[in-house]
Amino acid sequence: MDLLRSSISLRQLHYLVAVADAGSFSAAADQTHVAQPALSRQIAMLEARVGLRLLNRSRTGVALTDGGARLYTLARNTLERLGGVQAELRASEQIPAGPVTVALPMSLASMLAPAILRELEARCPEIVLRIDDRLSPENQHSLEAGLVDFGIVPAADELVNVDYEPLVRESLLLVERPGRSRKVRPTITFEQVTKRKLVLPPRSFHMRRAIDDVARVAHRTLNVAYEQRSVSTIMSLVRAGLAGTITSSPAVDQLWASGKVVARRVVQPEITRTISLAWPRRRNLSFAAHAVYDVVKSCAIEAVKQGHWNGAPLC
Repeated sequence: MDLLRSSISLRQLHYLVAVADAGSFSAAADQTHVAQPALSRQIAMLEARVGLRLLNRSRTGVALTDGGARLYTLARNTLERLGGVQAELRASEQIPAGPVTVALPMSLASMLAPAILRELEARCPEIVLRIDDRLSPENQHSLEAGLVDFGIVPAADELVNVDYEPLVRESLLLVERPGRSRKVRPTITFEQVTKRKLVLPPRSFHMRRAIDDVARVAHRTLNVAYEQRSVSTIMSLVRAGLAGTITSSPAVDQLWASGKVVARRVVQPEITRTISLAWPRRRNLSFAAHAVYDVVKSCAIEAVKQGHWNGAPLC
């Protein structure tokens, strides 16, 4: 799609987002206060200009095509950034305002979101925060593509066109279904871990690469019985007692009910990884994004100090 040469208007992008969000032309027409025929005509012109079918129409409504989904993401991001510019221009140096999008891993978002939003409501009520809580590889892609203002990710040094600040050196835990013994040591050696069946994510995940690197240096082989990308599938296998897994303390606290699993820090050697605050090099942090950045950083470090996030602060 050559968007510059296709003369796409911001109005057309706004209409595409409205139709996709509403799920039908009639609902979008009501929300945008535009006659439905005019709205349909603008979408048809947009499809003609990009040379792609963007929406599949049916009796029950509309759904985005693959090409439509890609343009929808770009359109929403563009409109939000323009809204942020307008808010920045209206805001004074003392009152940051406008939308800010932050990418966080799911478990970390669950742990930090309440504290972040509580702090922002008290300090920066004019900021509209959007948290993208997805898997780390997806968040890393969003940062590289400039689709978010900043995020918390592992392996920031591996990303392209991304600047970063190391935040936490995270210690990973072995997670298993509880056994009969009530006394459980808080740590487990890596040698003991190698004797257990494991379910781990594929090597496209930095956590898996960090685990494999420790095994390689220790000249040990892990018994990876299952390899799963889905967090819910990994959780179900652990709950069923089919295997243990290795993950972070926020994942244990936020995803598993208390008492359903036993988590122990892996030692001799430890399995650690560096978690960083990162932002797209091509997208300067706005005044509002800077304010959110400071709050997110403060809440993350406080979670480590309070023992909710197993690791050591790096800033």
